Amino acid sequence: MLKYVSDYTGFSSKTAEQSGNYLVFHASANLDDVTITAKMSKTSTLDSDGIAVFRVGNKDSQTLTVVAKKEGYEDVTKVFSLSGLTVESAS
Repeated sequence: MLKYVSDYTGFSSKTAEQSGNYLVFHASANLDDVTITAKMSKTSTLDSDGIAVFRVGNKDSQTLTVVAKKEGYEDVTKVFSLSGLTVESAS
């Protein structure tokens, strides 16, 4: 369940993007050795804690694509469908 959040300024400075349903992605990898990017509508490099936050629009057509890269190894890509998520509407 993705709760509806209002006035979330941590995601964007644009007022239109400060309310909605947000998906938090967390990777528990040693980020010193691995570069992980996650993409929905835009690509985001995970912060130093391994976290990226995305605003979910039309969950039925959105996917989350995660790419892990490590020097000397083949890249690993995983694609997750959001269609199974339940999203709460604005009250």
